[in-house]
Amino acid sequence: METNLFRYVWQKSRGDQIIVLLIILVSIAFYWASFDVPKRIVNDAIQGGAFKNGKTTATLLEFTLHMPGWLGGASYKLFEGFQVGQLGLLFGLSGCFLVLVLINGAFKYVINLRKGILGERMLRRMRYDLFSQLMRFRPEEIRAVKPAEVASMIKDEVEPIGGFVGEAFIQPVFLLSQALTALVFIMAQSMWLGSIALVIVLLQAIIIPILRKEQLRLGRQRQIESRQLAGRIGEIVDAGPTIQGHGATNYVQSDIAGRLGKLFDIRYALYKRKFAVKFLNNLLAQITPFFFYAVGGFFALQGRLDIGQLVAVIAAYRDLPPPIKELIDWDQQRNDVTIKYEQVIAQFNTDEAVVLEEADGVKPLPELGQLRLEAVQMLDNRGQPLLSPLTLRLQRPGAVAIIGPNGGAREVLGRILGRQAMAYSGRVMIDANNLGRMSVERASHMIGYAGNEAEIIAGTLRDNILLPLKRRRPSMKPTGKVSQEDHRVFMESIRSGNTPFSFTADWTDYEGAGVTDAASLEEHIKDVLKVLGCAEDVYELGLDGKVLASLNENAKEQIVLARGAVAEELGRSKLAGLIETFDPQRYNANATVAENLIFGARRTPRFANETLLFEPYAHAILAAEALVAPLIEVGSRIVATVVEIFEGLPQGHALFERYSFGAGFGMERLTELSATLSKQDMRAPLDSETERDLLALALGYIEPKHRLNLLDDRLRRRIMRARASFKAHLPADAVHDVDFYDPGKVMLGASLRDNLMFGRIGYGIADARKKVAGIVRAALARAGLDGDLYRIGLNTDCGIRGRFLPGRLKLAVPLAQALIKAPQIAVLDVAALIATSPEPEALIARLREHCAGMTLFLLLGDASLSAGISPRVVFSGPSGVIEDDDRDGEDEVAADLPLRQDAERLEARP
Repeated sequence: METNLFRYVWQKSRGDQIIVLLIILVSIAFYWASFDVPKRIVNDAIQGGAFKNGKTTATLLEFTLHMPGWLGGASYKLFEGFQVGQLGLLFGLSGCFLVLVLINGAFKYVINLRKGILGERMLRRMRYDLFSQLMRFRPEEIRAVKPAEVASMIKDEVEPIGGFVGEAFIQPVFLLSQALTALVFIMAQSMWLGSIALVIVLLQAIIIPILRKEQLRLGRQRQIESRQLAGRIGEIVDAGPTIQGHGATNYVQSDIAGRLGKLFDIRYALYKRKFAVKFLNNLLAQITPFFFYAVGGFFALQGRLDIGQLVAVIAAYRDLPPPIKELIDWDQQRNDVTIKYEQVIAQFNTDEAVVLEEADGVKPLPELGQLRLEAVQMLDNRGQPLLSPLTLRLQRPGAVAIIGPNGGAREVLGRILGRQAMAYSGRVMIDANNLGRMSVERASHMIGYAGNEAEIIAGTLRDNILLPLKRRRPSMKPTGKVSQEDHRVFMESIRSGNTPFSFTADWTDYEGAGVTDAASLEEHIKDVLKVLGCAEDVYELGLDGKVLASLNENAKEQIVLARGAVAEELGRSKLAGLIETFDPQRYNANATVAENLIFGARRTPRFANETLLFEPYAHAILAAEALVAPLIEVGSRIVATVVEIFEGLPQGHALFERYSFGAGFGMERLTELSATLSKQDMRAPLDSETERDLLALALGYIEPKHRLNLLDDRLRRRIMRARASFKAHLPADAVHDVDFYDPGKVMLGASLRDNLMFGRIGYGIADARKKVAGIVRAALARAGLDGDLYRIGLNTDCGIRGRFLPGRLKLAVPLAQALIKAPQIAVLDVAALIATSPEPEALIARLREHCAGMTLFLLLGDASLSAGISPRVVFSGPSGVIEDDDRDGEDEVAADLPLRQDAERLEARP
């Protein structure tokens, strides 16, 4: 990026700047006139200067164009004006002054508006340019930057820069035009008063910037400290769980406190300097009126200055200090922003930026070729070898096993081959192409890399898997009528130098994946996940996924039909007793008290257990059925029994899982409730917080699971009566909060598993969940809904860093990303996934079969899994040994290969 702020602004916004500068030029004439009219009001209208020598009328609004002497000096009367009396002249000139005030106000409004829009556009452009520049970093440089610091620079540090760029050229010209107009007008009335004003202005313009140099230094120091604080907080947040686990929270809090204290000291010194300069600036500005009143009054008494001129001078000076002060502020801001811009640009400019795109598109490699590693070596920042010099030749397509421990040279070589590391010596040649000099676009089309770290972004599982295919620019041609808002958004993107392509458009490169449309791409995803052995995990995600209102009606009908098929299948398999269905006439023993009370899927948190006591409608139902006291009693007995059971048991004991009542009711909270109840005087009511928690405990109680024998038939009947009342009297504003259980309807907000089972799996039955899952899958397949189930699984939200995904599927995501784009070279670190696989040999076989037409590099931790793959690169440290079955088992030390190959070339010469 351009390192000079003003050159950057002028290059990117020249046209808009010139338009505003022309508007400022036109406004000067009206600004001058607003100073001259008050003088005429006083002299001509009030004092009667226009009616001397017996005149009874004067001319108002006469416009005459006077040509300069070098053009002949002719005059042209454009408008003869009106003849008015003294009162008419007073009101006419006053009206003219009012119109001029409105015109000057309109000029200021237009100039400030266009200046603000220009500043926002430039801020948007600058942030986009910085982000684009970040994408040009080499992979290891991107990993080296602190995300919090980069985000702080792009979001916060360029904010004042963006606010300034709209004023970079416009503000000084606008303010100078106002100040010079006022100063020239004062000098035209009185050279003495004009000289006094000029001296004061020069003092302000010279002294104030000198005093503000320390402010600049402090401001620069504040910016650096703020950025480092943001980076440190980001590091601590990333390591937060570890810091908590080791009890080091007070230590890191003291670090942040020290940094905040240092920042406070800088800001305190900055404020002292700032307000001292402001005091001096205001003092100089207020001295000038003293001279105007004293000296101007003296000249008026002597007759050397008339009253109208004095009034006009004072009025003109009223408009002189503000632009001068703002000019000084602009200069201060210019220095401050220039330093910030240079600091930010220094962080984003790099001498080794990668090339992002190909000029003439990406062409695939020939089917047959050669891949060569020529003395490839990589050192760490201390000069220690991470990878010793390695030379290898491989005919494409082919397969290579790279074997070694985690965190060693195996991973380093994988990152080099996957173009995720570029700070190495030697060359990686793919045919005649140097991998290190390829564009990002070409390398990403050619190579599919999956490392040992799952870097999952926010979004669905589908979004993450298809991320490598989001590389085909959408068509710029509109498919239908373009709305005015869409056109505005498009044009604003162009004016701001941003990409005009919509994020919501279809960016999918179907051809790159070897498919034709979205349906075949869905099958392609399924095939890739089957190869990785994770298709069943996606189906499980689908079963646990919520049924949304956006699901089409046909799919909802199919779910209801499949529900019947599940019931039939359970009956045929003699496993009907595994599930206790939701029957409005019965209490479901395997469901919680809350589920039996509300008897529906809760789509919002309105009727959550933790707040049900304070929800007015729910409380009214509980009170009407006299259930509040009995349920609080149930909660009290749960506390007393569970605390007694847990006493003396080690953390993590199996009983903790059985008697869990939710995240908010750990052992610590239960102990607190027990202590509160033991001190409670039964004649006094419990406090509201204790009542709420006891009721929430009771609402989460399941008799077969917790086995505390707390629910009798009488209490169950009362809960069922409350269930009927809850449904019958549900207020209109709660209709969308609960979807009541109905065997003929889909329950929106509930999981697909619950919708298909329409009940609860019985507790205490061995392998019940696994058996039911198999029956549900079989029923879905017969109903033709397994595709919908799969799509629901793919549409599951991954969460931050994939925390909503099961561990095995989380490990499979980078591998699926590498394979989904059908690369010509696949570099796959499968060690972590293999560790979770029940059949690692079968997984390797499926991968080799799927990648038969590719050049496959398999990164393994276990050498026994590399059977049948040749050559093999085996690492026991930074040095590797190449084993090639085609060379009769002869081991070749990688570091010696270049010497041997040079000798062979010499021998082959004639």
